[in-house]
Amino acid sequence: MPHSVSGVEMRKRQAAHIEAPPQAPGQPRPNTCCLCWCGCCKCLWNEDRIERTERQTCTKMDSIEAAEEQHPSLEEVLSWARSFELLLRSLEGREVFREFLRSEYSEDNLLFWLACDELKKETNPSTVDEKARIIYEDYVSILSPKEV
Repeated sequence: MPHSVSGVEMRKRQAAHIEAPPQAPGQPRPNTCCLCWCGCCKCLWNEDRIERTERQTCTKMDSIEAAEEQHPSLEEVLSWARSFELLLRSLEGREVFREFLRSEYSEDNLLFWLACDELKKETNPSTVDEKARIIYEDYVSILSPKEV
């Protein structure tokens, strides 16, 4: 079960953040964490937010251009319209769909689905436990960088 931060602890962290001496640009302040609301820390959550901001320039046209570079056949592309499962089975289809999700800020949903799909294929119990833990930490936990 993930640890939660109490209101008292949050206020202490906020007070420490406000009272801390100025830092050089780009340097995290002490006592910051992934719950830092001002973006001054270098935790995974903040880095993921910055990366998403940088990807805002991705357009649907980029997806079309990516598909053209990979050259799926016309028949294959038309099959994607009939079956979402066929789209997900196709490497090119997944890439085009992933680019579309990036443009809609939903890529993490596909990554979560792919991770779960890989987990279903695993038979080794210790590997299943490890992959399940990673999926929880990466996608389910409220502290995860890619919460879905």
